[in-house]
Amino acid sequence: MAGRVRQGNGTMKIRAHAGAERRRRAILATARDMLNREPLSMRRLAEAAGVSQATPYNLFGSKRQLFVALYAQQREEMVARLTASRHPHAFSRMFHAIHLFGRELSAEPTFFRSLFAIIYAGDPEDTAQRDIEPGAAFWLELVEALHREKLIRASVNPDSFTANFVYLLSGATIDWVNNRVDVRQWETIVGYGLALAGLAVATETIRPELEERLRTYEEKLAGYRLSEDGRPRNDAACRAPAQSAVG
Repeated sequence: MAGRVRQGNGTMKIRAHAGAERRRRAILATARDMLNREPLSMRRLAEAAGVSQATPYNLFGSKRQLFVALYAQQREEMVARLTASRHPHAFSRMFHAIHLFGRELSAEPTFFRSLFAIIYAGDPEDTAQRDIEPGAAFWLELVEALHREKLIRASVNPDSFTANFVYLLSGATIDWVNNRVDVRQWETIVGYGLALAGLAVATETIRPELEERLRTYEEKLAGYRLSEDGRPRNDAACRAPAQSAVG
């Protein structure tokens, strides 16, 4: 009899977990749809997802953590696309990841502007927030691949290299959120930063390719000038498509 009770309790826990996961997925899907159309409020989100007002908080803890979960979901989708693509080495994959990210910004600008406005602004009342860039683990994995493939010097700390890149990425993304740069400029700036940082620590085998990428990006940035208010001028050279510089 006791064994049956334990088995019954275990089944109930599995069902409860499955139910919570279904609600979690439904809330994330609804939140993404709403953010492509309108500002998100937790009350409206709960109504649209068909759950109680408390459920989003119970499952995610706070509005910012909901946005972090959306970002993590987006990163998982990018990992799947990156894995499905073929590249000769880890640097090529990293440049392609920048390109994929740029395509996502172009496809869902309203969603990503809302997402990053919350993530990068932070919330002083949210004690759970820790990372400046919640997607840092995604980039760290790519940098660690550079290390494994001996494309950067053995003495380079992957965490330090990733942190440096993430600061560059975050700054460029904040400028995009605030309409200071467009997606093509964003992609060129981030790719240029990666090429420049990579050259500083690259092994000889990959240096020629990084130097070529750097030259390509520098040509595209030839018209890049900061005006007095910190905005880049809209010179044609800075708006040229970046496809040739990213593989």
